[in-house]
Amino acid sequence: MELFREMSQRGIVGNTVTYNTLIQGYFQAGDCDNAQEIFKHMVSSGVPRDIVTYSNLLHGLCNNGKLEKALAGKVEDAWDLFCNLNLKGVKPDVVTYNTMISGFCRKGLKQDAYALFSKMKGEGSLPNSGTYNKLIRACLRDGEKAASAELIKEMRSCGFVGDASTFGLVTNMSYDGRLDKSFLDMLS
Repeated sequence: MELFREMSQRGIVGNTVTYNTLIQGYFQAGDCDNAQEIFKHMVSSGVPRDIVTYSNLLHGLCNNGKLEKALAGKVEDAWDLFCNLNLKGVKPDVVTYNTMISGFCRKGLKQDAYALFSKMKGEGSLPNSGTYNKLIRACLRDGEKAASAELIKEMRSCGFVGDASTFGLVTNMSYDGRLDKSFLDMLS
């Protein structure tokens, strides 16, 4: 934050890339407060925000345990931010959808993740393999074999395959008897 202040004092004005880099750096360091302060400064300074800005915010808030606040409707947090992207002139992309879906899955909010998955497809933003793999892992962890199998079939029909994490989970669950080998065959 000190470097940023020093830049401002010297008359160096940050652009979108500068602000995006600072926001991402603070979130990576687990400093949500300074990341959000940088974003507020970006807004008040009239620096244009782009999809990278909002993706950094969503990803940082979700990964730093701020999803609960977001669901309570705090203006600076992920869910409210995501819901208002269109008002800011930014269309959510697969990265922003995946970030929120992943955050919901990590918090055990699978119904919200599925609702967002449906909204994503309905708005024409096509899911990618990451989208499917996040949902498949969440269903498998909750013992929802039928839902997992349906997602695997849909994923495969779109030309995607399971990632290493999904294969690892299915392998471990097959090994200890929670899943039969057919799940591995479906993923391959």
